[in-house]
Amino acid sequence: MGQYKEMETERDKYETDLHQMIRSAPVLTGWGLCWFSAIMDSYLGWPLQWYLANVNLNPVANAGLEDEPTFYPIQPPSKDVLTSNAELISDIDWQKKFLAENSTPSPHYQSIIDYHKAFMSGEMTPEELVENIKIKVEESDKQDPPLLCFTQLNWSLARQAASESTIRYKNKTPLSVLDGIPIGVKDELDIKDFRTNSGRKKDAPVNEKDCATVAALRSLGVIFIGITNMHEMGMGISGINPHKGTARNPHNPQHITGGSSSGSAAAVTSGIVPFALGTDGGGSVRIPTAFCGMQGLKPTFGRVAASDTALQNSSTTSIGVIANNVADVALVMSLMFIRASDPRFFNQGVCNPVRALSEKSFSEMKFGTNSHYVSNSHKEIQYVFESIIKPKLPNLIEVEMNELYMSKIAHLNIILAETAQDERCWQEHQGTLAPQTKIVYSTCRGLTLRHYMQSSAQKTRAIKMFKSMFEKVDVLVTPTTACLPKRIDPNSLSHGDLDENNILMTMWFVYLANLCGLPAMSINAGYSENGLPVGVMLTAPWWREDLLFSAAKHLETELAKPSRFHCPVSK
Repeated sequence: MGQYKEMETERDKYETDLHQMIRSAPVLTGWGLCWFSAIMDSYLGWPLQWYLANVNLNPVANAGLEDEPTFYPIQPPSKDVLTSNAELISDIDWQKKFLAENSTPSPHYQSIIDYHKAFMSGEMTPEELVENIKIKVEESDKQDPPLLCFTQLNWSLARQAASESTIRYKNKTPLSVLDGIPIGVKDELDIKDFRTNSGRKKDAPVNEKDCATVAALRSLGVIFIGITNMHEMGMGISGINPHKGTARNPHNPQHITGGSSSGSAAAVTSGIVPFALGTDGGGSVRIPTAFCGMQGLKPTFGRVAASDTALQNSSTTSIGVIANNVADVALVMSLMFIRASDPRFFNQGVCNPVRALSEKSFSEMKFGTNSHYVSNSHKEIQYVFESIIKPKLPNLIEVEMNELYMSKIAHLNIILAETAQDERCWQEHQGTLAPQTKIVYSTCRGLTLRHYMQSSAQKTRAIKMFKSMFEKVDVLVTPTTACLPKRIDPNSLSHGDLDENNILMTMWFVYLANLCGLPAMSINAGYSENGLPVGVMLTAPWWREDLLFSAAKHLETELAKPSRFHCPVSK
């Protein structure tokens, strides 16, 4: 691939300056957004499509990069991570011991081990829990405005699964510590007897089987409460959905949850479920995790099977988990890794991420950050990062980060080009898609093979940057987002919105992990003056989720905890 050499572009002078990239683009909502969408979607829109593809997205396409393109960002695991402890992690006694030793107690949330202990002692049964959750969901959707975590529910199926789980607990034969645990699943992953609509208005056929990830969790006794809300087609970061209604942020329902895994984050934050599945192609797990004050992981690309989902064409997207504590994220992801690895990539002996949770102590870790990169954040996020996070990090090193603007454009080009592959979906749903989604699809039409190939070459360069960085540090630390969750404009609820500057601010730190296939985790770091959550993001080398969990577990014990919500198991 050649020696890494920083390119010279007219953008170099502000490669890490977000404010130089922000344009004076208007925020489009309501009928203004509808008119713009209609023009983009007509023959009159071709000049606009060309402009968006060849002005906004042009710097990479015309960069003349000679690096070999990288399509899937898979990096072979090193020898020290090729050991597997799948048999150990499958043992329920080990699972209980792991959670008992690593869960951070909270007076406001129930963790997986709390539920499991309640089931084992008879304090509560899975059947009783499902009935309590049903009441909580109904109450949450009667509040003003409604929470709208879920778009599909099937209480008869949940009750049946809870009945079977209750019998297993009475017989002292639970399948795992996840047996009887209620969860939500984002509307991009197939669950048998539910529809996978991806947030669209038009209903898809009822699924005849589970995708591999869901099947893995079902085999562990998990109870699927329903399908969680999302930003339509994953084509936005606000979570605003004109078709299904907009999931609200439990910390302040007048502010966005973030997206696109909006319902999953809201369901966990409100205490309805202890964890939920999401997908992350451009921060879609980590953004709502940060905005809602939870803990969430985007794993190494290829860790979890996605070839039997709507994500099969994506080189940026991974299935992730949002939970109310780090240990639950670690255990759930580990069980998913050993039961639902992606057969397209590594299906053998790649380390399970909890294998080395304590192999390297927090004090031994080397952390990296880039002060100028972080300085682009909102002042309250900068305060939390500088005053609360950095003093807790030993061995903090300033690292170089290059060509960030070019990598940002490359990520956008790639995710749009891969979205455009599904022309049949576009044709089938074109008449019912929300205006903002139509604009995104219309922009895709202006992209060419040159955009994709040069963006894939830029991906190669970004991967080289991280390889060099991780020779010096174990974990990169940044805020998760450069802004706080924005206030919802009432005009956006019926048609959506297009806020280019807020998208840029929200995605400023998250996109690199998607472009390069790196594991990254967002944890709650504190709160703004108005009580809105602030997230900090940890990024590790490929296959080293264990480093993320070790660092996150340590920080979790010292950082602010939510104080508003109570789970249904509480009496």
